[in-house]
Amino acid sequence: MNMNLEILLAEAEESGSGIDLLLPATSELVAGVAAFAIVFFFIWKWALPALNETLENRASAIEGQIKEAEETKAEAEKSKSEYDELVSNADAEVQKIIDEGKAAAEKIKEDMIAEAKKEADSIVEKAKSDSEAEKERVSTELKSEVADLSLEISQKVASSMTKKDQQKLIDKFIKDMG
Repeated sequence: MNMNLEILLAEAEESGSGIDLLLPATSELVAGVAAFAIVFFFIWKWALPALNETLENRASAIEGQIKEAEETKAEAEKSKSEYDELVSNADAEVQKIIDEGKAAAEKIKEDMIAEAKKEADSIVEKAKSDSEAEKERVSTELKSEVADLSLEISQKVASSMTKKDQQKLIDKFIKDMG
């Protein structure tokens, strides 16, 4: 293997410098430069403007989309703020309705209590009135019975008394009355 390596090194030294391996032949170099110039001219004349136009169209389309997205975002933020305002107004409205309901319930409760108290007072007054009327009726009835009993007793007593005793009793009654 050493031998092969020495042979290769010897051949490399004989063929000249290594730069010849990197540079092509002059005719190939001229043909390559001419082909490059022709391709560069066609690309510069037709492909580059079309590419620039496509890129500009794409850039303007992207700018339009960005502008549209910003407008949509602004509209969405506006809608969100309106929604937030509606929600806060709805919360306030709900609280107002709840407060009004509580106030109405409290008023109804107070009215019912006042009505019940009035009714209770009326019932108590009627009971007192009925009690007084019953008392009067019983008292009148009692007086009537006492009067009847007194009359019976006095008739019995008077029938057993003499005229003189009756006259004394009448005088004494008149004296006590006057």
